[in-house]
Amino acid sequence: MKVRKSYLVVMAGLVIVALAVALPARKASANGDESQFIAASSLLAGLAPGAAFPFIDTTPHGIAQAHIAITDSTSDCHAAAAAPDNIKILVGQAGVALVSVMDKTTNTGITTTQGQCVFHVTINAGHAGVPSTVTDIVVLNGGSSALTGINTVTASATVRVGEVTANWHQHGHDVGVGNSN
Repeated sequence: MKVRKSYLVVMAGLVIVALAVALPARKASANGDESQFIAASSLLAGLAPGAAFPFIDTTPHGIAQAHIAITDSTSDCHAAAAAPDNIKILVGQAGVALVSVMDKTTNTGITTTQGQCVFHVTINAGHAGVPSTVTDIVVLNGGSSALTGINTVTASATVRVGEVTANWHQHGHDVGVGNSN
């Protein structure tokens, strides 16, 4: 009888595990929307002066919220003391509107290397000067020389996969009815 009882317990456990694996997992959600969480990180060594690096592009899906961290040089690495010297982070929609989001308020005061500082910012689409449509996170080298290996960017974002942004652009061309591009 003990063997039969053990067999039933094992079988019930296997059925529960099989159901858990077979049923689709619920996706992360922001405000009831169907969303997906993404994360990316990159060294910025060699990014030429004035060059833009399209770090994250979720077109045609919008980013609801993102957290971005960079390492860059600064004249003063104390919390809220100075903006990054070289790296500019732009968010919005490429070809439509991109705004800078790194300033002295994003200086965390974290450093382990002289002259190098960590900056953090959280953006929410449509709030605090951020455009309501955000599909792009762009790194711009605003300095006078190429970036070195000590410059980095990391971001995580909640992407609205259940909707497509209006008037989205693909490689600088409007995509729409009657467009032959």
